[in-house]
Amino acid sequence: MEFIEAENDKNVDDVRRNPGFTEPTPCSKNQLKKQRKLAKYMETRKERRLREKDRQKQRRKELLAKGLPLHAGPSRKELKRRQTTAESSSSENVRIAIDLDYDDIMLGHDVAKCVKQCLRIYTINRRSEKSAQLYFTGIKTDGNIHAAFKKNHGWENWHLKFHFDESHLEAFPKEQLVYLTSESDTILQSLDVKDVYVIGGLVDHNHHKNLCHARATKVGLRTARLPLGEYVDMKTRAVLSTFHVFEILIRVAEGNSWIDAILQTVPPRKGAKPKVLQSDMKDERKEESVVTNGECFVNTLIPANRGNSDRSQ
Repeated sequence: MEFIEAENDKNVDDVRRNPGFTEPTPCSKNQLKKQRKLAKYMETRKERRLREKDRQKQRRKELLAKGLPLHAGPSRKELKRRQTTAESSSSENVRIAIDLDYDDIMLGHDVAKCVKQCLRIYTINRRSEKSAQLYFTGIKTDGNIHAAFKKNHGWENWHLKFHFDESHLEAFPKEQLVYLTSESDTILQSLDVKDVYVIGGLVDHNHHKNLCHARATKVGLRTARLPLGEYVDMKTRAVLSTFHVFEILIRVAEGNSWIDAILQTVPPRKGAKPKVLQSDMKDERKEESVVTNGECFVNTLIPANRGNSDRSQ
């Protein structure tokens, strides 16, 4: 009790001596709980890694005993071969740059998500049968994004081109750049290896709407948007994350159609469904046609309400 009173007297003296002094506020129970949970997580990190390695070893033994392949996807040797092949024929591969010059406007957890998407982009590109020439531009040295990259072991050895303190405008000729934004009036019909397609590496939960498009048009860059609305109907806005845009481009570069690339990539929560095109409607009309006595007749569909009234009679 005497200790508490002495501590209170000390705080009162601090306020009197320093008019701008603010009494420190203790952490809430929720904050203390999070701090203890984080400390426990960090203490057991090495132990969890060892357990995970043991599980992987046991899994490999079980697969070998059953005569099954150790890898569900391509092996490291195959991935290395693909990278060597891609580098030797780089002039034939599409070029894609991720614009990471949004370091100062993203929150800490959004920066972490942005770098996580970059890691996923690298993985998608590495496992692609026709990988793109990949560039990460606009990274500020010792900035937030750079610091987040450093948390990923071996990121310096990724097979791509990092551009530190150099934007896409400085790395490539202006006439080759095409900035992909959902607000553009130009529809991207096909991929050209002569162009460099720039994707904004911005995670902002729609807090900075139209920012990428505004930046691109301000400096006079060409812009384009993916043909989402032309091929699919979605329940939500046609705004995709950075790695989803990249994955669609890679699938198209591999030879898939736009509609297949979009449907294979867009998350189910967006409710994407193929749009019925005019050409498909014409083909369906042709299939419905029948020939009777040498004459061609087209079966017409009876409206639902008319059909009900006929049956009721």
